Amino acid sequence: MLRTPDLRNERGVALVLAVFAMVVIGALVAGTVLVGRLEFQSSQAALYAASAQEAAEAGLAERIDDWDVMVYNEMGIGEGSAILGGTVLMGSAGSNVEYADRVTRFNNTMFLIESTGRRLGAGGTVLAERTVAGFMRLARPTVSVNAAVTVTDPIKFNGNAFAVSGENTNPEGWNDCDPTRADNLDDLVGVRSSTGSGVESGDLDNVTGYPTPYVDNDPTITSETFQAYLDYTYETLAAQDNVKTLPLNTPYLFTPIVELADATQCDRDIELNMGEPNRPPDVVVPPCYGYFPIAHGTANRTKMAAGSRGQGTLLVDGDLEIQGGFEWSGLIIVRGSVIIAGMGNKVFGALLSESVTENNSIGGNITIAYSACAIQKAVQGASLPVPLRTRSWVSVVQ
Repeated sequence: MLRTPDLRNERGVALVLAVFAMVVIGALVAGTVLVGRLEFQSSQAALYAASAQEAAEAGLAERIDDWDVMVYNEMGIGEGSAILGGTVLMGSAGSNVEYADRVTRFNNTMFLIESTGRRLGAGGTVLAERTVAGFMRLARPTVSVNAAVTVTDPIKFNGNAFAVSGENTNPEGWNDCDPTRADNLDDLVGVRSSTGSGVESGDLDNVTGYPTPYVDNDPTITSETFQAYLDYTYETLAAQDNVKTLPLNTPYLFTPIVELADATQCDRDIELNMGEPNRPPDVVVPPCYGYFPIAHGTANRTKMAAGSRGQGTLLVDGDLEIQGGFEWSGLIIVRGSVIIAGMGNKVFGALLSESVTENNSIGGNITIAYSACAIQKAVQGASLPVPLRTRSWVSVVQ
């Protein structure tokens, strides 16, 4: 006889429900752990990516701040630099964050800087990598040069051993300069003044230029000629970080010097190292050929010692006194007067004197020759990069 099951009998249901609840709870816990793990990994990846991005931007800023004019300003168009790198200290990341930079020259004034930042793991594995690129323009202190010597007040010429020439002349032995032209189209006036030049008939054997040896009463010569340049003023140029200040009235002796640890490198940290303007057969320091610094005399009278030599841009707030054996290739801009005497002085480039004390004098055995090449190299040595006014950098897709 068959027995009818008792449907009210629920023995064993509790076990089934407990197992089902454990399965559901386990799934919820596993899901929560998975979501938490994914969130942790995502936030960690975002942190690594942010560290790499910051390292890339830090590398870009570092390359601008430490711009090496002897390397980058002398690169050829289309040429790229060696890849330089460094580490960035970012909180607990420490030295596990690094960057690598490369500079490429596009034309005479435009550069591209690419900076790649990396967040590394403990074993050196790359956890995240980001690259940014920025276009930079060289800010150039282009001075208005229309003569070998430009003044506001007349010059007193002494003797007949001096030579002032507006004919474009390359410094002796500078074989990397463009050849000068024979048709006078790259020549300038010898002396140009906003009042009287001071050149008299007896000085015409010593003052030469094209189309005329000198120009008096030039209305284009104003205080702006000596103080305002393309991208710079006298003050902003003198305020650059790499300017070498000359605060004393005692005579300065400029001498090119190489590093003690590496004789193939010009020691640019030496305050009175102003580069090497000379070439053989003179005694020379070749590693300093490409060094064109800015020197800034802040005393009421800046004096040059006999035997000094240098190149680049010389700024003088007061008067400039030269007493024999001084050689300079580049630009000399003097807010006061220039007093030149003695033997063996040579200036290739251009000399500008605002002559606020009205005491300019040129005498002795000196040669002042206009040189487009020397001026160009001085300007190049004083040019530093600035980001374009639009967005200064962009991220590069890997």
